[in-house]
Amino acid sequence: MSAIDFTSIPVLDLAKATRDKIVFLAELQHALIHIGFFYVKGHKIPSDLLNSLTKQTIAYFNLPLDEKLKTDKTNSPAFLGYSSLGNETTKDKKDNREQFDFANDHPSTWTEGRPIYERLTGPNLWPAEEVLPGFRQTLLSFQSQAQDLAETLIRLVAEALDLEPNALLDRYVLPCQQHRAKLIKYPAADQLNPLEGTQGVGPHRDTGPFLSILYQANGLPGLQVQNHAGTWIDAPAIPNTFVVNIGTGLEYLVQNVAVATTHRVLSPPAGCGPRYSIPFFLRGRLDQKLIPIDIPQRILDQRPQTVVTDSGHQFHQLYANDPGLYTLLNRISSHRDVGIKFYPQLAKDHSISH
Repeated sequence: MSAIDFTSIPVLDLAKATRDKIVFLAELQHALIHIGFFYVKGHKIPSDLLNSLTKQTIAYFNLPLDEKLKTDKTNSPAFLGYSSLGNETTKDKKDNREQFDFANDHPSTWTEGRPIYERLTGPNLWPAEEVLPGFRQTLLSFQSQAQDLAETLIRLVAEALDLEPNALLDRYVLPCQQHRAKLIKYPAADQLNPLEGTQGVGPHRDTGPFLSILYQANGLPGLQVQNHAGTWIDAPAIPNTFVVNIGTGLEYLVQNVAVATTHRVLSPPAGCGPRYSIPFFLRGRLDQKLIPIDIPQRILDQRPQTVVTDSGHQFHQLYANDPGLYTLLNRISSHRDVGIKFYPQLAKDHSISH
């Protein structure tokens, strides 16, 4: 099938999956194959929790820098914690955003001699409770409910592709594994150095996850999705929705039927103040070689033949056979200060430097 140039992102009502499932699955299948992005409404994550999450996000980024640096990612071989403005790169260009990465709490179990990617599982770096009361509890509550939503959606994704509901979860997701989320602040253009441009985060596909679920917390513009012809389409904030997109993990497993669509974030316009967003990533297990799943031919025949992308796909030759190493190398490349500190030989072997 030739490329389809979508011009907007569809809104899917999760409530319809109960009352009119056949119609919902048809809408979902179209979004998976032809767009790779969709909004979801009718979810069960309470607005009170999302409001608290937004307040805690703003409060965290408003902390003095020395307080945020107490949770700095350079203290975590798992790449959890704070990342200062411009400290991450996409396609070797600085991203103008601050971040705080967190996950469901999990101890570090890696020991010498075990696969090196196991160091990616580890404890969070939380600010002290007296500094931000309720911060840890709010974030972990969101993480848990976002994971429930993502697992519900991945079951529906499987059904939309004519698979058993648990075809992906049973084989590739462990019940106790760590899944990540992050708080992100994108300063407005007038708060940035004019020489550094307005790249909030550069063009990329979400490398590794099955699904990403994004809460656009304060309604500012910036998120754009690249359609199959290469045109950038705005994905504005819609109240009471999440933006859902396909990661490269899912794309590979379903033989490129579900598209991991390229996207980017532009810095908010001058005078608007910062944009805040909170994504959650449902990942596959890192120790499981990826083997594409059998998909009915009538669905395979709908795959787009051409998808234009401004995104790269570094280390792709490792992806299927060693997703753990692939994930670690992408982390090292994006957060080079952390990677070179904890994984100096691996960074050197793959020509990753500051």
